[in-house]
Amino acid sequence: MKKKIIFVHTKKKIFMRIKYGFIILLLASFFSLSAQKDPMFSLYPWTQSFYNPGAMGDKELHLNFTGILRQSDLASTVDGKPNDNGEKSKPEKVKGQQILLNVDSYIKQIKGSVGVTFLKDKSIAFDNIGFRFGYAAKLPVRGGKLGIGLQFGFLNQKPPSKYNPIQQDDQTVKDLEDKVTFLDFDMNFGLHYKAPTWHVGLSCNQMLGGVRVSGEKKHFKPERNLYLMGGYIWNLKTPVPWSIEPNLLIQSNFASWSFSLLALARYNGILWFGTSYQLNNGIAVLFGAVPFFNSTNQYLKGIELGFAYTFQTKKYAWQHAGSWGDFEILIRYGFNFYREKPLTGYGSSRRLYQNQY
Repeated sequence: MKKKIIFVHTKKKIFMRIKYGFIILLLASFFSLSAQKDPMFSLYPWTQSFYNPGAMGDKELHLNFTGILRQSDLASTVDGKPNDNGEKSKPEKVKGQQILLNVDSYIKQIKGSVGVTFLKDKSIAFDNIGFRFGYAAKLPVRGGKLGIGLQFGFLNQKPPSKYNPIQQDDQTVKDLEDKVTFLDFDMNFGLHYKAPTWHVGLSCNQMLGGVRVSGEKKHFKPERNLYLMGGYIWNLKTPVPWSIEPNLLIQSNFASWSFSLLALARYNGILWFGTSYQLNNGIAVLFGAVPFFNSTNQYLKGIELGFAYTFQTKKYAWQHAGSWGDFEILIRYGFNFYREKPLTGYGSSRRLYQNQY
């Protein structure tokens, strides 16, 4: 009697999961929208997991610490009406600041990555503090890795100490004057596929639209954002090892949209420089280095430093804020904690690959 062979097409099952994941992600993005946006960094290729939870743990090294400081000069808008003294209102200058700290790690035992993110976002109207933590499952798909990530987070919105609104008859403005704080709980979901020379991802942040934990429920709800990202590594066939790396990040809330296009030139994995254009913001120049790339000290090899300066393209920004742009500083450190065990005695050669990601 012949035995029946039951064949399970695992690849088909994986792609079915991808399809349903995209459907869920798109449906979650069509709910009502309002208020607070995520900050857009010029150095976003180093902060992919901030926009897409599926990208957690996708860097070459297993444990990574990433910090970005962004400093900018902002100017509040004015209505142009004269005050009681007959003088027209002038924009108020504010120092904007964004601080992003991220730690993520691939963990072999759970076949996925975990990550923690801290964000401080100070603008004209708010001084926000956010915290996120999440997990991304990593599935091998056709020579690459598919990350399916989910993040949970809290966002505390607080008006700055110095805030002088023009309009006085709006309840939202009164809440700001009273220094009312708002605390929200939310979720982020993302799919991210990384191959050896390219990557692509789709994600939705603030999927719940902000579950208000404390504060007035009607005002300043976090805004749902849909992100589409992608990048490619083009290795040039030259005697000197150069690569060209274009990257694209598109953000939309179905009411408005923005994009950032970035191109990097990288030399031998040590030095890199490039430029980017962000819609309705400015043109940036970027450069950085891995200063200890050739060091024999394994703990120094993972240090990376970067800098970006964005020249504002809006006349209002540099005319009233008194600045031509803003700058970002990047510090990244990573290392591998999975060590390959040397072969001793007799055994299978397959053990050589037991610690590979």
